[in-house]
Amino acid sequence: MAVNDVTLGASMRSNLLQLQNVNDKIAQKQNILATGNKVNTALDGPTAYFAAKGLTQRAGDLSSLKDSMGQAISTIKAADKGLTSIDSMLDQAKGLTTAAYSALGNDAGSVATRKALAAQFNSLKAQIDKLAEDSGYGGKNLLAGNGLRLDTTSASRTAVNSITGVENARVTNVVSADTYTVRVKGDGSIEGAAGDIANAEAARGLTGLKMSGTMSSTLGNFSDVSIEVRGATGQQRTFIVSDGNESRTIAYFDNSQTIAANTSTAAKSGTPQVTSVSLSGTIEAGDIFSITVEGQTFSYTATSADVNMTTTAKMAIASKLQASISTAISSGRLSGTSYDVATATVAANGDLTLTGATNASQAREMTVSASATNALSKHISESFASGTVVSFTVDRTLLEKAANGGNGVSVIEKKVDLSISVSNLQGTVVTRDGMNERGEGKLANGEQSFAFDTGTVRFSVDQKTVKQAASASSAANLVTVQVTNANTSNDLTVQLNEKNTNSITLGAQNLTTSGQGLQVDFAQNDWTDRADIDKAVEGLDKAKAKLRSSSQTLSTNLNIITTRENFTKEFSDVLVEGANKMTLADQNEEGAGLLMLQTRQQLGTIALSLANQSQQSILRLF
Repeated sequence: MAVNDVTLGASMRSNLLQLQNVNDKIAQKQNILATGNKVNTALDGPTAYFAAKGLTQRAGDLSSLKDSMGQAISTIKAADKGLTSIDSMLDQAKGLTTAAYSALGNDAGSVATRKALAAQFNSLKAQIDKLAEDSGYGGKNLLAGNGLRLDTTSASRTAVNSITGVENARVTNVVSADTYTVRVKGDGSIEGAAGDIANAEAARGLTGLKMSGTMSSTLGNFSDVSIEVRGATGQQRTFIVSDGNESRTIAYFDNSQTIAANTSTAAKSGTPQVTSVSLSGTIEAGDIFSITVEGQTFSYTATSADVNMTTTAKMAIASKLQASISTAISSGRLSGTSYDVATATVAANGDLTLTGATNASQAREMTVSASATNALSKHISESFASGTVVSFTVDRTLLEKAANGGNGVSVIEKKVDLSISVSNLQGTVVTRDGMNERGEGKLANGEQSFAFDTGTVRFSVDQKTVKQAASASSAANLVTVQVTNANTSNDLTVQLNEKNTNSITLGAQNLTTSGQGLQVDFAQNDWTDRADIDKAVEGLDKAKAKLRSSSQTLSTNLNIITTRENFTKEFSDVLVEGANKMTLADQNEEGAGLLMLQTRQQLGTIALSLANQSQQSILRLF
């Protein structure tokens, strides 16, 4: 049936239309109250709707930027935590240098202490690098730098390592590209430090102490020489001379050798007079053995070849005396009117036997006496595989007068005419010389460091063979070049507005200890010299200055981004508030309107019912 098949009265149609209109408004009010917005679609109010949408979208964009700023702030705070820890470690490293200054000295204890402190310094350096590496956040590390790196070329390292006695050549703390020329020279001649020699002579009762020789090309060393004395006056003394791992022990017998003649007068029966001269005890070089026969003295001075008084040595000395006496007999110098010496022989036990002559039936008498003069000094000379020769004379008188009877150990610093010099393109030359005193850039075994403004050249020296390089006047170049380019992968860029027309970029700071960063180098030469410690302090001071600058940069950028973050949050709230003013409904007003419409709905229903009663009255007529 068509809609217009039922004819409604004018009053009923009017009431029906009004009721439908009220119901539509009620539905609209209910939607407003449900959503809280008086403008939900463009149809509700195009101007307000699109204006509010624009403000809301901008507020959303700013909210996203605020989140990005928050992450940037966290990245900067992570870097700041790392920077603070690095600063603390630099302070610890500075404390190690202070302790090293307190342990300056050439005694073994001080050298060992500085070496241990240098090792701790190197450990702290490695931890600073680890801290810088671990300070990243969200894929950005503001302490790792821009990736620029310089290093030596492989070919130049090979060239320097080909120098005999030089190995593991490299350059650390590379600040800029450079070329370093490494040169070895010297004749290898050896001498001892004058002050140490004087001290050893006074303490050990020595004279003429000398260190000489030429360093071996295959077994050389830079080791100090030590002389140790043991024993007591009147007994055996022991001298231990050491050079590196090699040592020699020399026994010195103090005042123990004797010589005596047993003179017997033969009866006048024609039996020849016989006298035996006996040697006993031990001998030292310089001991003088004398026999006086009929006023004529024959003597022999023992040499270093005459050692412990064994029978062989006794025979050797007796033979020397016998030869002199026999010459005198043959020349007639031991023949007289009342005496004659017929023969002088050496027995198997080493005794020297003198036999007198006879004249008819009467024996000739002879007078024989013997004595030993103990040597007041002993000369010692020892040669070592390193090429070092140590020689000195033990003065018995000085030895007995020395403190503790001369017992103890004296160390003589070895000085070798070998040097390694390194020069760079700027003309700076750094040399470590074996002739220098310890603590003044002395060349030694093991790793050597040569510091320049552009980097520190390092390599190990083999003391056994480096003399070969010096003999050949060897030289080679060590070249540093850029091996990686700088990049911006760790730079932090933060957008400050939704149109991307305002941003701030925080470049990554290199706070590693490399030459492109803090420039804190390894401890040089185990802090053997004061200059090595000075170099470490200088590097730490520069590092602290750079750290302060980096900290200020981080702080400034953190304040800027934090301020923009707060501004963005507050401005976003303003935009949302403005949008809400155009779209949000007044709940009280809309509620009252709904109540009024509901009342009108009820009244419309009643009016429609009344209008329908006239039709029902007609129906009742039937």
